[in-house]
This record gives sequence, structure tokens and C-alpha cells, in this order.
Amino acid sequence: MPILLARRAAARLISPVGKTGLAIIMACAWLVACDNQPWNRPYPAASARDNVFYSLFQERPKHLDPAQSYSSNEVTFTGQIYEPPLQYHYLKRPYELIPLTATEVPVATYLDADGKILPENASVDDIAYSVYDIRIKPGISYQPHPAFARDRQGTLRYRQLTADDLSAIHVLGDFTETGTRELTADDYVYQIKRLAHPQLHSPIFGLMSEYIVGLEDYAGTLKTAWEEAAAGKEQGVYLDLTKYPLEGAEVIDRYSYRIKVRGKYPQLLYWLAMPFFAPVPQEVDQFYAQPGMKQRNITLDWYPVGTGPYMLTINNPNRQMVMVPTC
Repeated sequence: MPILLARRAAARLISPVGKTGLAIIMACAWLVACDNQPWNRPYPAASARDNVFYSLFQERPKHLDPAQSYSSNEVTFTGQIYEPPLQYHYLKRPYELIPLTATEVPVATYLDADGKILPENASVDDIAYSVYDIRIKPGISYQPHPAFARDRQGTLRYRQLTADDLSAIHVLGDFTETGTRELTADDYVYQIKRLAHPQLHSPIFGLMSEYIVGLEDYAGTLKTAWEEAAAGKEQGVYLDLTKYPLEGAEVIDRYSYRIKVRGKYPQLLYWLAMPFFAPVPQEVDQFYAQPGMKQRNITLDWYPVGTGPYMLTINNPNRQMVMVPTC
């Protein structure tokens, strides 16, 4: 009985159309189906054959600055943009650390309280410091970014922006010129210093200050310097960390740097595979610190820059976030 009623209801619905009208409707439906496109496809049909991967995230990323980012939904982006010195082997289980930008996984050199080198099998009680020398591969370049753009004289193009310069700037893509440069050891040391920046509140600062030599005192130095630099200013305050040395992180040469930690702390190697220890160039930090940038949401937290295989070109988390290959 229910089936019969359903058939009668259907007959009443299609009877005003007539057999000819029904045939036309069915023919149109058949023609539409011939384009091999799903009827409810949410993406432009023109991109159907493009090499594009669409995905979604349950929660928008709060931080893309490597000094602050510390959640799984954020690493979807930071893991493709930033390159710390080490990484995990993609296939091996249990997990194994391998070099990423580093030439090799560093081996600790142990020192006693007087700075004398200890053997590898030295007692933990005798080890006052562990020193890790990290050498990175030459020839690695940053993703194109306005912070690296230079004029014909070699001067950074967007170093001293005025209100007039920013009048037509609303997103990072509005800057018409970009540039790049080689990754250096200075960039890794600069990022380690940023962990102690008083305005960043890095979630790992408390732990790292227990191990990286001088980091806790360094935070106090930067706090004082920041207060002096920010006195009487509402925006555009930049703290040049290159002016403040840190004993626990220092540059050896263009492609080598050293991290010095208290005691024996082999866990440092695993931290070196996280974005917290990825490089941040001084030029980028200063570029974003200029007056008017934060008001436009043009910050490292919103537009990250690294040496990884993908770069973030559109960041509108309420609609879309677009990452494109760097080459």
C-alpha cells in the first residue's frame, strides 16, 4: 500500500508536465551528467585538472610564528614552511632523527665545570655542559618575500615604510616586489634568541631557560631593552637581537652554530626537529615590526616565511588558506 501511494503521488506531481516535458527534463539531466563533474562540487570546475589538494581544518591556527606555534593543527602549515635543522625519517619505525638542513645529526661534546672536554662515557654527575655544533647545508634559499626585496643600490626596498607607502597595502601580496637570500647560521641563532623575547611569550621558554645557558638572564636583558625602546611609542618598536649576545647560542661561521646546554640533555636533539628551532631572518623580523604592519595583520604570526617546500600565499582562515610550492 505505501508503494502504491508513492506511485500515485509521483504521478500527480509529473502529470502537469506531460510526457514531452518529462522527456526534455531527462535529456537535460543526461547532458549535465556528461561533463563528469559532481553536481555538488564546491571548487571551481576550471581547477578540476590542476594539481591541487583540498583539505580542511577543525580549528583555525592561532600562531604561525615558530616561537609561539605549538598545536597539531598549526604544524600542518609550519611543518611545510619552516625547516629546523633535523627531521624524522618519514618511513622508519621507531622514529629516527635524520638531518634536514643540517649536514648531519650533531653529537654532543661534554664539558666539566672548568670547561675541560670529557669522554663520551663520562658520568652524568661530572658533565656540567653539553655542546652541540650544528653545521647546515650551503645553498638553501628562502621563499620569495618582500622583506628580502632590494633596490638597484642593494638597499632593502621595504625597510623604512611610511604611512603613505602602506596606504594601498592591505595584505602581504600587495607588496609588488620580493626577493630571497641564502639560509645562514645566524638565522637559527636569531630564532633561539626570540624564544626569550618579552613580547612573544614562547610556550617552551620556561623549559629551555633551564637548559640553554644564559637564556633566563637573556630574557631579563631583552625586557629592559624593550622597555627602553618602547618608551613613548605605541607601535613600530623593533628590538635588534643581533646586538645582544647569548652564551648558549652563538654563530661559529656562516654555516655553523653552537648550542650550549646545562648538564647532559640528549632531548635537545628532538627539539631541533621542531619549528621552535627553525630559522627566522633578522630582515623578516624587522620588516614586520614596522609601524602600520600589525594593524593590517601583516605579521610573522600571519604570514610565515621559511625555506620549506611550500609557502603560504593567502591566509583567510574563515574562507581559505592557500599554500603553493616554492619552485
